[in-house]
Formats: sequence, C-alpha cells, structure tokens
Amino acid sequence: MRAALAVLVVAACDPAAPQLTRPLEKRPTLSDLNGDPKIVEVNLVAAEGSQELMAGKPAAAIWGYRDGSVPGSVVTTPGPTIEANVGDQLIIHFKNELPFPTTVHWHGLRLPPAADGSTVTQNPINTGDSYDYVYTLRDPGTFWYHPHVKGDEQVEHGLYGALIVHGGPEIPASADRVFIIDDVKLAASGQLSTDLDALDVMLGRQGNVFLVNGQNEMQLEVASGTRERWRFINSANGRYFNLRVQGHHFFVFGWDGGAITSAYMAETLLIAPGERYEVAIDFDDAPGAELALETIYYDRGHDIPDQGPQKLLTLEVGAKGKASAALPAMPALDPVPTDASTKTRSFKLEEHEDPMGGIQTTFTINGEMWPFNQPVMVDLGATEIWSIDNTTNNMDHPFHLHGMFFQVLDVNGQPPAHAGWKDTVNVPQLSTLRFAVKYETAGMWMFHCHILEHAERGMMGDLMVMPPP
Repeated sequence: MRAALAVLVVAACDPAAPQLTRPLEKRPTLSDLNGDPKIVEVNLVAAEGSQELMAGKPAAAIWGYRDGSVPGSVVTTPGPTIEANVGDQLIIHFKNELPFPTTVHWHGLRLPPAADGSTVTQNPINTGDSYDYVYTLRDPGTFWYHPHVKGDEQVEHGLYGALIVHGGPEIPASADRVFIIDDVKLAASGQLSTDLDALDVMLGRQGNVFLVNGQNEMQLEVASGTRERWRFINSANGRYFNLRVQGHHFFVFGWDGGAITSAYMAETLLIAPGERYEVAIDFDDAPGAELALETIYYDRGHDIPDQGPQKLLTLEVGAKGKASAALPAMPALDPVPTDASTKTRSFKLEEHEDPMGGIQTTFTINGEMWPFNQPVMVDLGATEIWSIDNTTNNMDHPFHLHGMFFQVLDVNGQPPAHAGWKDTVNVPQLSTLRFAVKYETAGMWMFHCHILEHAERGMMGDLMVMPPP
C-alpha cells in the first residue's frame, strides 16, 4: 500500500509548542484502485466547486479536481496529488464535469503524444465525456497537471495539481512537502475577478492574493533541529516567485527533470511560471521562533515596482526533532552531445502591443501567431540546438517544451553555473538562451511561453518529430 506524501509534520506533544491558528492543510492523494504494485490507476474528475481563497472572505466559486473514486469527494484547488514510482504504469480515467471543454496536460513528463493533453494530440474533452491517459513513468521528480484549453482562464480558476514520481536520490529529511505556489486576482468579495486589463495581458494575470496549496495566510509547524525536503511548483499564470527564508539557505538538488549533478546553496530561489525546484532546508532555530517563506522583488520587466518582501507562509518552530543524516551525493548527468556540426534552430520571441493601449496585445514566435503557425519538422533521434532569442522590450519569458527534457548551454554566451534537465526555462529580457535537445519520441509536440496569457495570444508553436520513412 502506497504511503501518502507527508505534507505536514505531526506536531510534538509539547504544551510549549506554538498553536497554529490557520494551519496549512494537507492536499489529498488520489486513490489507487489497482492492486498491482507496478500500476497506479486513478479516477480524476474536473468540476465546479467552491473554496475560500482569501482569509475571512466567503468561499469563491472555483474550477478544480476531485477524486472520482471517493463518494462525496469535493472539488479542491490544487487538485488531489498523484503519487507513483519510476517505472510504474499510470492510468488516469479522467471525466469532465465542467460546463465547457478541457484537457489534462502532464507538465514535464516524457510520455506518448496521445497522453500529452495538448490540443494537437487530442480533441478537447466535452462536458460529460471521459478520456483515459495511460503512460509509463520514466523519470523521478516533481511534476504537475493542468488544462491545455484556454489555459489562462482554466488554470486561474483553480485547475491544477501535483504529480510526484518517487525513485530519485534518497534525501534524509523529517518531512517531504509539496508547495504549489500561486497568486489569484480576487475582487473585494473574495470571488475570482473577471476583469482583464492591459497589464494582465502583458505580464500574465498578476494576483493580489498569494496561495500556497490553495490557501492564503497559512501557518506551518517545523521541528527545531531538523531538515525538510521542499518541492516547489509555480502554477501562477504569470508571476515570478523569488523565494527566501531569511537567515536560511536552500540546498538546491533538483530541477524540472529531477536531481542535478552539482547541488548548490542559495539564499534566494527564482521560480518562473511552470518551473519546479526541489530543495532541502535546515531549521536550527530554537523552539518558539517564527519565520516566513517570502517572495522578494525580481525585475521581470515593464517597470513593475518593488513592493518589498511579501509573505507566502508563516513558519512556526516547534519542539526539537530528530536530526537528519548527511545529504547524499547527486547522480552524474550525461550531457547532450553537441559539436560544431550540430544543427541550430532559431526562435524569435516578440510582443506586439495594442496600439490603443488595451487588451489586444499579441505575441509571436518567428513572426507566427498560434494557431496560424507552421509546425517545425525534425527527425526522430536527431540532436539539435535551440537558440531562443527574446527580443521583447523589457519582458522575461519562461519557455516550455512538451514531452522531452533539454540542457541549457548558455545565456548570452555564458554557460550556466549548474547543469540539469529542464523542460521550462526563463529567457531573460533582450537575451539569447541556447539549449540542446534530443528528439526521442515521434509525434506532435508543443512549445510555448508559460505566461499563459502569452501562450493563448499566440506565443506557442508545434514540433513534429518525424520517424524514419
């Protein structure tokens, strides 16, 4: 029987331990219906629901997911976590109970095109219809799922959840937590705002309320003297999170595609929309101390003002716990082989502002606006270099490639400080980023900016991996 991912540390029975007034709740794990230990079979339902998104306000109308195997299960955002091991077959029986079409994209996973959930590999799933996603989990790591139909609207309304694949390096820790970080644009009533302005289109919807695992102004207890493993997923439409816990370091050991070769220490951790990071963090603080997980200013473009540190989560240090063993060495990373003969493909990212200053701004790749673009045709088994030229004036873009990992070679000619597998990477404003990728699976794939308002307004493309004739 699979153990559920521990999202909360059990508080020690100590009367001196801090009492949490709004504790961060554990997200449920989807029920595995299959008795075979190498098969995880679940029922996932998308539907309308309600959930409090702002402390002290009435519950907001949301779109979310629930466990279709549990009678009376309620819709939540994030949806239930899916857990499995490397090598498992994952079978998701998905049903759409929303009043509009949707799909489920399995962000970051290497899988068959028919299971990718994009609209180039399947028709949108209509109200009342079902679709089975079936694939084998090839890589350990932290992934997530979300729609690929009108993603800017559907993700903003709460359609997303975590998928955790176990099997990477064992990280000794007192807790293994998943933090899905988001921001939402709420009206004063606590309901999701339906207003869309020019800044929302340009930057991606910038929320006025921060959520961690779907909750606002939450508290979490950590044990003094312990280490925790934190998995971060940025599910926001457009916000960049620049994370810190003052007086502490993040030991970064994992990126989108799992463990990295050279783990590193960082006081701050920048996470662009769609990215994932895995870190270890030590709490040497005395019982009773109060800390905060914060996001601090990052200049992602368009003269966004510095609002100072903004709290995502209060951390209450509880009674002393058991210290964890030393961290292990990370596995070696085989570089994608490239040389002077490796073909380079160039992709130019551009924005075209609404001349009237409204919401008709559009975004293109190589001058083409999705869905009126021509697919990029490549050969199965080939290795190529992608050169992503961000020409947009004063605007970063997170670039996501479906169905495969890549390795960043350089940004403006400078190699990265650390190496690892990525499927989503930030391309800084007025910069050129190059990565190497090998085309391992035939079929149609997508690539796009993961600021969802940009993708839905044209900054998206198709990649056709052609098998040998």
